[in-house]
Amino acid sequence: MIAKIKNWLNTNNHLLWVSIIALVVLGLLGMYCVGPYEISRTSWGKYFGPNYFFNRFLPFALVGTVIMFAFSKMSKKWVIRISWILGIIGLLLMIKTIIDPFIINGSARWVRIGPAPIDPFMMSLPAYIVLMSHWLSREKQNKTWTTIGTSVLTLFIVGTAIVAPYVFMAQIYLLLFCILTFKARKDNSAAFKVGMIALISFVALFVLAIWRYPHIYTRIDSMFHPQMYSQTWIARQALANSALIGNTTESLHWLATLPESISDYMFTSMIAKFGVLMGLLIIALYGCVAKGLTNMIHNTKDNFNKLVTTGTLGLLAILIIIGLAVAFGLLRTAAYWPLIGFGGTEFLTWSVLLGFVLAINKK
Repeated sequence: MIAKIKNWLNTNNHLLWVSIIALVVLGLLGMYCVGPYEISRTSWGKYFGPNYFFNRFLPFALVGTVIMFAFSKMSKKWVIRISWILGIIGLLLMIKTIIDPFIINGSARWVRIGPAPIDPFMMSLPAYIVLMSHWLSREKQNKTWTTIGTSVLTLFIVGTAIVAPYVFMAQIYLLLFCILTFKARKDNSAAFKVGMIALISFVALFVLAIWRYPHIYTRIDSMFHPQMYSQTWIARQALANSALIGNTTESLHWLATLPESISDYMFTSMIAKFGVLMGLLIIALYGCVAKGLTNMIHNTKDNFNKLVTTGTLGLLAILIIIGLAVAFGLLRTAAYWPLIGFGGTEFLTWSVLLGFVLAINKK
């Protein structure tokens, strides 16, 4: 029995698909049960009803799952072609955020296409990971020029994100560049050196952000000295008053006053609503996704496959670490919980990225 379980856990597609579908279902459950608390704090809640966020999230969940399945059937060649298309569109939309931004909640990182706002920096992540991996893994080419080209692309995206301003995503791209170049260091020593420069740039960018945007320092200070009824303070209260299973009167009270309960604080909200065991279940499912990706890295000899899967695993780890830090009041920044947090662009981004990973690693 134990041997069968181990064999199932080491079967990439089974483990990944079950974990992914389970996370999507939990995301829908969260939107249905936590969404009414979020909508009740808005002035337009009476026009859309308590299930507004669930109704908005459901189409993205269904379409995203179909996209993931369809993309998982693609060949490696088509994965690269689709990435080129997404990458070019993403770069053009990034430039549009500077020329003609669409502002939501004070953030100018959005562009509006029809009725839907789109985050081009998030949308471009799958294309960035795939194309960077493709260039860094090619054998018949000049390694130095490849490294220069990937560095220029990264600097363009990071620079555009800073001007937007979207410092959080600029740091994400820098960290992804570090992960991919470090992974490619055996075949490309120049990439490793540039990766080290990128890592130093990440630290420098963080310091620059604190100096350039005073509100970031205020957020850092609030981690250590949270003011009463601030987001950080409310999140800590919601967790502190949560039950092991189910909820308490106190946890629901703090959940009702917690801003961004379906996005930045989705993990906190799920614990406040369903109990600590729900939080452990979510972490376990993310762990299963990470396990499936790790198995893929170990089971393939193709450098391109290794780099794409490593980049996806790295991005997942970055977002989960940031999300946990935000959930426990140790960090105050934008956070997105893959597959369970509210956000159409974000969900579709992960659907495309995981579809790519499943496609190139299919047996």
